[in-house]
Amino acid sequence: MLRQILSILFLISIACILAYTLEVINSTEVIAEKARKEIADISEKPSIVTLASTMKSFRNSLSEELLTDASFPLGHKESYSWSNLPPSNNYDRGGIGFSELSIDQLTLFHEVLKVFLSDEGYTKISLITQKSKKPISEINPNFWNSRPYYIALFGNPETDGSWGFQLDGHHLGLNLLVHGDEVSIVPTHLGTSPTIFDGEIVLEGERENALTLLNSLDAEQREKTIQTDGRRGLKVGPGGTTDPHLNYDYSDFVGIGLKASEMNDEQKENLRKLIKSYVYNLETEFADIWMKDIDEGINDTYFVWIGGMTDKDSIYYRVFNPVVWIEFNDEGRSGGRPNHIHTIVRSPNGNDYGIFALNRVPNTLWEHYSLADHDKGYE
Repeated sequence: MLRQILSILFLISIACILAYTLEVINSTEVIAEKARKEIADISEKPSIVTLASTMKSFRNSLSEELLTDASFPLGHKESYSWSNLPPSNNYDRGGIGFSELSIDQLTLFHEVLKVFLSDEGYTKISLITQKSKKPISEINPNFWNSRPYYIALFGNPETDGSWGFQLDGHHLGLNLLVHGDEVSIVPTHLGTSPTIFDGEIVLEGERENALTLLNSLDAEQREKTIQTDGRRGLKVGPGGTTDPHLNYDYSDFVGIGLKASEMNDEQKENLRKLIKSYVYNLETEFADIWMKDIDEGINDTYFVWIGGMTDKDSIYYRVFNPVVWIEFNDEGRSGGRPNHIHTIVRSPNGNDYGIFALNRVPNTLWEHYSLADHDKGYE
């Protein structure tokens, strides 16, 4: 009898494995087909042509081995496998490290950053990654061994109208995607510690513009804005080894804080200036398009503050607009002033990672069981 039961259980297990395998194959094919259909035609817009041309120059500078290591198809899970933490040996970062590149190759990659980002945005990235205003050519190549950052490339600008890249490492996560005539830069994490390099305050506008907005509010507005029972810390923060906030539900944050429809014109302009300090890290032409979408929902934007009200206080704030989510958190202090800041910019309308943020099914049977509720008690 026991042998019969075991035989039946074995057959059931085989059937489940076969059914699941077919499900994974079918789901994977659907996702791949969806990605293929959504790849845009190559844009002839001059600014997009410049982006593609600059990226091609960087790609062409790489050896075949480096280009292979750096390249992933659009929609690949590597898109979501970024982190703002210092790289460790606990997981494969993916892509190619700055330390693997020559000074000439690094210089070409920085040219890519320059055409995607505004001057202000590029300065922030340079200060975060280099901790110096020195040109790349004046930096010792071994410098990057102690400050590792990683580049992952998605799609191919030579053959597709949809392509992008990711740059991540300590205090940095950039996800840039070109899709036809459109350019997106979400999610983006910028952090810094310390906050001053070469006499320049990194993320200064992000803090000062928020204080200007807060101080322009009257007592009743501040009462709605300042959350006395909240804890500081990013609520929808950076990715981990795999981004836990992919396709996140932001509905719990609706109605919390001061709504922009309750602000006067001057206060709304202060709010817009704060949002711009994040949006205009992107090159102006593309940031203008993004800002237009943000302005359409400006009255439905919520502003939340936790902490004191001066530049010497520990603070947290967020801006929740229908198309942009912004958080700022003072992570640490020294001598009464902030010396460790984290920020995040995401897209609450489902546009994180652009149109290629597809719901990914488990790739293996083991992954399926490790994620399933029925297996939680056996980990």
